[in-house]
Amino acid sequence: MTEAQEDFVASTMYSLAEAKIFTENQPFAIYDEEQMVGFIMYSLDPDDNQYWVTRLLIDEKFQQKGYCSLAMKNILKLIKNEFNPKCVYTSFEPENKVAEKLYLKLGFLHTGRIIDDDELVLEYIY
Repeated sequence: MTEAQEDFVASTMYSLAEAKIFTENQPFAIYDEEQMVGFIMYSLDPDDNQYWVTRLLIDEKFQQKGYCSLAMKNILKLIKNEFNPKCVYTSFEPENKVAEKLYLKLGFLHTGRIIDDDELVLEYIY
C-alpha cells in the first residue's frame, strides 16, 4: 500500500499480531505464483456472530492489476463454501473511494451503519 493509503487499513504486521491474539481472525497472503502481492483477513465477529472481511491490502507495486477484486471474490467463495452464511460484511474509511468503488462493483451494498467512529459498513448478500 502507498503511504497515502496507510490511514485506510492496518498494516500486515499489525493484522498478524491481531490474528495471533484474536484467533477468530483468519489471515491469508495473496500470491501471484511465487510472488506475494498482498494480504486479506476475515473473521467471525464474536459480538454480532457475523462474518467480516477485516483487511484487504495490495502492495503498492501490484495495485491496479485486479488482485483486490480476485482476492475478495476468492475470500467470499471460501467463506460461503466453509460456513454458508447469508451475508458477509466489510467496512472502509469514507475517504477511500477506490475501496468503495471496488466493493460496490463486487456486489456489496451500503447498510447505513458506521463503526469505529467513521467507517462505513457494506454487506454482501449471497
